[in-house]
Amino acid sequence: MNIRQIALRILDEYEAGGKFINLALSTHLTDRLSREEKAALTALLYTSVERKLSYDYYICAISKRSDSDIDPHTKNILRLGLCQILDMHSVPDFAAVNESVKLASTPGERSFVNGVLRAAVRQKDDMPIPPRGKNVRRYLSVKYSFPLATVKHFVSLFGEERTERMLDFFNNVKYTDITVNTMKISREDYRERLSLAGYHTRINHTSDFSIRILDSVNPERLPGFEDGLFFVQDAASAVSASALAPTDGCLIVDVCAAPGGKSFAASILSGGSAQIHSFDLHDSKLSLISSGADRLGLSNIHVAQRDATTPDHSLVGKADRVICDAPCSGLGVLGKKPDLRYKDIADLGELNDLQLRILTASATYLKPGGYLVYSTCTLNPSENELLVEKFIADNPDYELVPSVIGGYMMQSGMLTMLPFEHGTDGFFMAKIRRKI
Repeated sequence: MNIRQIALRILDEYEAGGKFINLALSTHLTDRLSREEKAALTALLYTSVERKLSYDYYICAISKRSDSDIDPHTKNILRLGLCQILDMHSVPDFAAVNESVKLASTPGERSFVNGVLRAAVRQKDDMPIPPRGKNVRRYLSVKYSFPLATVKHFVSLFGEERTERMLDFFNNVKYTDITVNTMKISREDYRERLSLAGYHTRINHTSDFSIRILDSVNPERLPGFEDGLFFVQDAASAVSASALAPTDGCLIVDVCAAPGGKSFAASILSGGSAQIHSFDLHDSKLSLISSGADRLGLSNIHVAQRDATTPDHSLVGKADRVICDAPCSGLGVLGKKPDLRYKDIADLGELNDLQLRILTASATYLKPGGYLVYSTCTLNPSENELLVEKFIADNPDYELVPSVIGGYMMQSGMLTMLPFEHGTDGFFMAKIRRKI
């Protein structure tokens, strides 16, 4: 099968069973595909999923059919075709139309696909969209391909103008942030290696060891990957590692560690001298932490399976630092994980009880005077500020710590990083100290 056929099969599986695209890709990719074909397939799939709400509106508007009147398989063929016509400029329009028609299995389906896609080619610079003046939220939903409920949630938090800036960031700002392993190479020297290899970069001043590559790249193809000179980590996560402020020889517990980035950053910041216990609930994910630490040459990270709501009693009251990066709804990383944008916004509160139990259990690891950094990659107050405030109210032995981290003031001991303001993932962090 060619990559369009594989993409169609994966989309059909995704729509039928809700299988995550990355898992479906790992199932279908074979050694018969070249590196370039794999990259093209990945781009085609992720963009088709990311933009499917917009594509579906175009399909209905052009065909004058309701969404329920179009067969799901046919709709997936059209999504792939529209993706190539509107968003993958390396594909000629005629090829996108012709190859999409070949995916159809009946004369009627071929005629329908051909008609819709040819009409899309003719009006590609003026695709139908709801009028902004009539309903701004509906307009934003279709233009940026986000569910209406999600748009309403963001508007309630940030207003219409700032919400549009964020949705635009999620769809259009592509970058790769890396944290340099400064135990092996300086940030300046590694940036020079990237420049010599043809990569365009800039320094992330929010962190002393971050570099931003101004494109989405395969990290395994970057210079020094096998030598452990860096690992991928968004600048916002690097800021939370700086907020932890690990010291030489300190004891650190990372309660939800996979895939390991915050443990790695803490190890590097401590000069490799900290004793780090990296726990995760899922045994299948522990190898990601172990292999990452091995590649980076970090021998001070000890990996084990553990439920974050049940502390290791041998470590209770002994930790200088605790990393509590809780499971969350992921509303801050919708640009990187297009599957997440279609989750039901009504389920936002389902994690609150678990998050509070994890934070409460994690805090017991701290010795008096020790610090815990609670973090999420979401933009939902009930998972962030409100949850931390409830924990502090219920636990008077702990307090929030005002700080200045990476040039950002955590006046209340909490900081929310916004894509449209900070140029990072949407991210929340709170610095908490055990008083006695």
